[in-house]
Amino acid sequence: MRILVVNPVGHDKWDSSDKKIYESYASEETKIDVVSLPRGPASVESAEAYAQVEPLVIELVREIHGGYDAVIVNCFLDPGVAKLRELLGKVVVGPCEASLSLARNLSKKVSIITVGGDAETLNIIRERVKSLGFEAFIISLRGIPLRVLDLDRDREATMRFLVDEARKAVSEGAEVLVLGCTGLAGMAREVSDEVGVPVIDPVWAALKVAELLTSLVGDA
Repeated sequence: MRILVVNPVGHDKWDSSDKKIYESYASEETKIDVVSLPRGPASVESAEAYAQVEPLVIELVREIHGGYDAVIVNCFLDPGVAKLRELLGKVVVGPCEASLSLARNLSKKVSIITVGGDAETLNIIRERVKSLGFEAFIISLRGIPLRVLDLDRDREATMRFLVDEARKAVSEGAEVLVLGCTGLAGMAREVSDEVGVPVIDPVWAALKVAELLTSLVGDA
């Protein structure tokens, strides 16, 4: 099984580290390739950036998807995912949809914790959740005071902020937490240990859904 992971940003800064994270979660028979866009924003944290990268993701994937069994767009906003499914006729997975689909099977009281606490960032995630029809079981959407480009600079600080927001979400009644940014990959287990509820890693969720759906398609 070969899976193409697309980072919807105009640099390859994260390609190597993301490949390692995906490979750490992958089944033994799964092969992972990670690519980024030839141009585009440094991160996708605004409606403007989303609008910019969506056609670029579609263009790139249409050019290079041959030979891959599935495609993952490595951003919690799932840019281009729905359109690519229509165009390619193969498994295309977005981390937001994958994570919330799994969370819904665990509880109807779910909280999303993402990066940035500004209104625009939270609103575009809220709109994505609404477009998927999942808003009824999201009891809160919280953001840590860091941007995507800040996450690698101080992992301990990132974890402190995550745990703090996770505790607030649990105090509000959340029974399952979803990390709402693929830049937070690898932190779910530690947050879960601190707050005592399941925490879904969006990278893990996207990969496992992609593997499962690819296997189902192959068996059909």
